[in-house]
Amino acid sequence: MLKKIVDIAHEILAEGVDEQSVAVDFTCGGGHDSLFLSKYVSFVYSYDIQKEALDDAKKLCSQVSNIEFHHKSHLYFDEDVEHFDRGIFNLGYYPKGNRNIITNANEVLLTIKKAVEKLNHGGKIVIVCYPGFESGKLEAEQIEKELASFESKFYDIYRFGLLNRHLAPYIIGIEKH
Repeated sequence: MLKKIVDIAHEILAEGVDEQSVAVDFTCGGGHDSLFLSKYVSFVYSYDIQKEALDDAKKLCSQVSNIEFHHKSHLYFDEDVEHFDRGIFNLGYYPKGNRNIITNANEVLLTIKKAVEKLNHGGKIVIVCYPGFESGKLEAEQIEKELASFESKFYDIYRFGLLNRHLAPYIIGIEKH
């Protein structure tokens, strides 16, 4: 049986990092991605607009000292981050929180456009999409369409998912040459 999509996203992100690498968790939620990344990189910047999610993340990561949490939109990550090597967006909503607060494709795309400028060569960004609900499906389609236009001489853009489960979560990846 295939691993969970988030575990595959983590494997992609862990490959090729070292103790000098910096990561950005653009959608912190409960902090699971931040905690994972903290084991592989020197520092993690983590963002969420929901205080409840950040409080849960801080509890989960209380024994870790290389994560900096920010209670603001990922759109403003560039106020804190100069350059980075790995990034993750885990789209949708925070399962323990208000399910009406969801990621927004336009804002995610604006953030991605800023992020690829700050992404070091050889860096990777992984976007975990959840098409199992209507706005998640539309968000994923919009992001895919925009990322397909990125120039291949600068980026590899790929999709990883199950072909026979149309509503299953999947990954869109960005690798900078």
